[in-house]
Amino acid sequence: MPIRAVSLDVGWTLAYPRESMWEIFADLCTKAGRPVSAAETERLVRALWVVGQERASRELEQERQYTDSDEEFAQQFRMLGQLVFHQLGVEDGHEQLMSEFFARFWHPEQWQLFPDVPETIAALRARGLRVGVLSNAPSDMPRLLERLGILEQLDYVVVSACEGTRKPDARIFARTLERAGVQPEEHVHVGDMYVEDILGGTRAGVHTFLIERGRHALFPSFRESEGRGLAAERVVETLTDFVARLPR
Repeated sequence: MPIRAVSLDVGWTLAYPRESMWEIFADLCTKAGRPVSAAETERLVRALWVVGQERASRELEQERQYTDSDEEFAQQFRMLGQLVFHQLGVEDGHEQLMSEFFARFWHPEQWQLFPDVPETIAALRARGLRVGVLSNAPSDMPRLLERLGILEQLDYVVVSACEGTRKPDARIFARTLERAGVQPEEHVHVGDMYVEDILGGTRAGVHTFLIERGRHALFPSFRESEGRGLAAERVVETLTDFVARLPR
């Protein structure tokens, strides 16, 4: 069947933070008396992340279901902060440090669109495709999309905290298909995380592309596709590349 709809992840796919998560954590640790670089913080979390991703892959095979809410979403970051501070020897003040982290990292003005986003949405819509967002994110994501100037250009928005389930759970992909009004084989999803976006989407029966945004990726020093065995044509560095590879 021809492709009729495309869903796009938001963080590190459509938009990125001016100040990276690793820069913020490094600054907070340094202020707490444990000087560390953003690169060191990134390497630490990447090592922990890989272990978690391997576990998530196994759980996905067992058809685990994933829940989400604003509180659960925030708790994931609190747990990450606890791990970072513990591993780097910051013993006290974690709650205050995480309050500053949230204030800086999730401040709306800190997020900006990648330059290729407006032209990509326009190009997809010019082909007659329905275009939407599928994101593991808090319930105020639509407000961010509005501030970024793209909300009105989207046909649907599916946000994990609003749906009560998150990628890679097949249920959130099923709801995306319902909002888009298409069958799985008529849908393409683009995202930057292998387990959440690629494995989750593939198991839900949709076509998938992994995007690697280089220095503006979540983990800029690591390629998410490395060792995954993905076909080269399913990995892109820009949304412009994705549009060029999308079958008509």
